[in-house]
Amino acid sequence: MARVFFLLTFLAGSVAFAAVKSEDGIVYGEAGGEKLTMDYYPPDGPAPHPIAIIIHGGGFTGGTSKNMSEAYCAYFLAPAGYAVFSINYRLAPKYPYPAMVEDVERAIRYIRHNAKQWKADPSRIALVGGSAGGYLSNMVGVLQAPGIAGAKDAVDRSSARVQAVVTLFGPSDLRGREPSEGLKALLKPLIAEKGLEAALAEASPVMHIAKDAPPFLLIHGDRDQSVPFVQSPHFQAALKASNIACDLIIIPNGPHATGKWHTIPGVPDWEKEMTEWLNTALGHHGPIGEGIRPRTPAPAPATGGQ
Repeated sequence: MARVFFLLTFLAGSVAFAAVKSEDGIVYGEAGGEKLTMDYYPPDGPAPHPIAIIIHGGGFTGGTSKNMSEAYCAYFLAPAGYAVFSINYRLAPKYPYPAMVEDVERAIRYIRHNAKQWKADPSRIALVGGSAGGYLSNMVGVLQAPGIAGAKDAVDRSSARVQAVVTLFGPSDLRGREPSEGLKALLKPLIAEKGLEAALAEASPVMHIAKDAPPFLLIHGDRDQSVPFVQSPHFQAALKASNIACDLIIIPNGPHATGKWHTIPGVPDWEKEMTEWLNTALGHHGPIGEGIRPRTPAPAPATGGQ
């Protein structure tokens, strides 16, 4: 498939690199009187294509499918042969938990039900979530919801199970620390009903690990100031204790979000490692490397004279 490229210049560092063109605003459902939309990034290579569903961050109260910290993954997954979808979902406080969990499950069901439309493989679906979207990839990944029996809409009768999960700097255990304002907004009705501690436990992915959960890949910077790095090794240990495969890529000196990772001296090739991991998990073979940000280490700060 021919690919259309354009140069996208990032304000942070003014780094330009090739990005794929997307088909935006595809409606995958309707809930709470709102249309749920997603963007589609056409893949290179022969069909059928494995599917990657990107879930944006934004502290549960903001963000869109175009958030570059997460949508950036489409730029190297589509050239590698993945049919990529970056989704929008309902936000708190207007739509509290579990609305956004249900929206992600609806997106999986819609894409699976209509996979042939994109020459995609409904049996090979991965979630790729970051930050609040990483929370959602964790939660939906462990829940592995089946189709809704008896649903009038045939889409809802499709399974929301996935075959792989990639989570970037996403929370997995909400207990044990003061919740953020965004998390309080997300869980406000649940907190009012059950109390803070019970609500945090109920909404924590680590409390819902199913024996048939898919393999996970966690990617996290060890200098993350928004989602403590400890969340990822903690979740990895919990998954492994349930005999679920889980790998962890650490970004040394990495802050929250991917935007500045390419400027960190010695940053690992996490994009290549992530694509290789997905290829193994989903039985895919495709080229790796196109669309990855060039490494441009930030200059060391100048030292003052004596």
